[in-house]
Amino acid sequence: MEVRYSNWMAQLIAVLCPWSLYWVAGRASAKTVQVLSERVQDIAYDCPGAPFAWVSDTYSDLHKNVIPSLVDGLMLLGWQPDVHYVINKEPPREWRDRMYNVCTDWKNTMVFFTGFNFTFISLDRPAIGAGRSYVGVFGDEVKYFPEEKFTNLLKAVRGFRVKYGNSVWYRSRTLTTDMPNPNHLGEYDWILKLFKQNDKQRILLALRAGFVYNDTKREYVAAKQHYDELLGQYRLDHSLQEELSKAERSMRSCRNTMERWRIRWEQTRRGLSFAFISSSFVNVDILGVDWFSDEFAEGLEGVSCNILSIIPKLEADRMFYTNLTLKNFYADGYLNEVIEQHPFGWEQDCTALRYLDASIPLEAGMDSGNMLSMVFAQRKGHLMRVLKELYTLPPSGVRELADQFLRYFAPHRRKVLRLYYDRSMNNYKRVHADMATQIKKAIEVDADGKRTGWTVQLMSLGQGNIGSNLEYRFFMELLAGHLERTLFSLLIDQHNCPNLKNEMEVTETVQKSLGASGGSITVKKKTGDKLPTARLPKESTNLTDALKYLVLRREVVRTWETGRASSSSLV
Repeated sequence: MEVRYSNWMAQLIAVLCPWSLYWVAGRASAKTVQVLSERVQDIAYDCPGAPFAWVSDTYSDLHKNVIPSLVDGLMLLGWQPDVHYVINKEPPREWRDRMYNVCTDWKNTMVFFTGFNFTFISLDRPAIGAGRSYVGVFGDEVKYFPEEKFTNLLKAVRGFRVKYGNSVWYRSRTLTTDMPNPNHLGEYDWILKLFKQNDKQRILLALRAGFVYNDTKREYVAAKQHYDELLGQYRLDHSLQEELSKAERSMRSCRNTMERWRIRWEQTRRGLSFAFISSSFVNVDILGVDWFSDEFAEGLEGVSCNILSIIPKLEADRMFYTNLTLKNFYADGYLNEVIEQHPFGWEQDCTALRYLDASIPLEAGMDSGNMLSMVFAQRKGHLMRVLKELYTLPPSGVRELADQFLRYFAPHRRKVLRLYYDRSMNNYKRVHADMATQIKKAIEVDADGKRTGWTVQLMSLGQGNIGSNLEYRFFMELLAGHLERTLFSLLIDQHNCPNLKNEMEVTETVQKSLGASGGSITVKKKTGDKLPTARLPKESTNLTDALKYLVLRREVVRTWETGRASSSSLV
């Protein structure tokens, strides 16, 4: 026996152990370590040789986050690579002999010592799982799964009924996520529809059976320990024969009782779905109250969804980027064939970007607010693609941001960066202490004082202020696609710019009075910039400001305003 600690929600799921689990849980609820990993262990023992599918939204996320998290969770539970499982390589012969499915290509697989195995499938590369059948499916962060794509994949969860049809886990689903936010493009709340599968009476029955079964296991373990102690003493003192026989009968009786309740417990779990919403407070004993105090320091805005699992509502007329839709983003920005050449957890560089042209200069917008933020783009003809975001949080500064850039874009051949920024970054230029000059030097010369080969062209010298209302009016037309002919259309990589995407989705408007002249104008609400440091990337407006400086350069504003003046004169 081994001692394990887990939060009360993980204990509830372990006692209930439902056929299908749909858990919407707040951030840091130990979904992977205490629930997904333990269910993997349970199924590995209960379904030896069974093929399961583990699904992710993108191959990059699978490679960079999902599999490393699963490995960490299993290691905390005592299972080691190459001892209890192998990933992406052929398993030992005795493990292969236990597998019920035939496998000839070990790429994107995880095989356990019982023969139980996973095929890792990403919804942007569904061909990985094509033509295969699975006994069950796992999925984490399912709020990023398009419902139609995932539903199509579920059709493959049907195989090996003769072998596993009597198992509780046959055609099971284990799906977890934090609360989907309907205001965020690319997040889907279809998991909430699965809550109608809850059968309260069956859930309570299975829970009661689980508690009784757990009690019978404790009684059996206590009886066995007592028997083992007496057996050790009996070897030295044979007068304990009668007491030993009594202890043996008690142990057998407890074992039989435990086995009867195991069967009853399994019967209550067959076909049982359990869907539940919980906040991060389920893990408060581990996280500590201070963690929540820090998160709520500036009120509930922005954390009510991620921490408290409350669905936020943001009316369209309050959005600053009011015409923002999923059409303004692209999801195929990764070169998966490059990623799969590297080990799991590889720290990606720009070779993984599908739409980066390494033979032409890079363009970037930079904001130097509470966090230092940069967004990188390239424009070809009438299309501008935002390819990547980088940022640093206090106390990290210019040197750290430059180091991020130099590492990520090291393979880029044309080492020219055209930088657009706020006019405030030109302050103190006469004494060479301005932020623009600092980032230019930090990129052109590394921390060891060596030339990097990069040339940074400062494109905003002498540029005037870019007003928030001008930004609001320009982006309203740009995101609606009205400027494609006269200027360009804008596409943003939703996976390589996740925080920029999030900021654009939650940034609100506020009305600014024009004073004595009367009236008001719409401007950007900036209260998010005063948030705690850890919340700045997703909830401030820093990355959106970097995008503003990148897009609203002088020649663009001039062309746009000229076009608007011409249109007005025709009315």
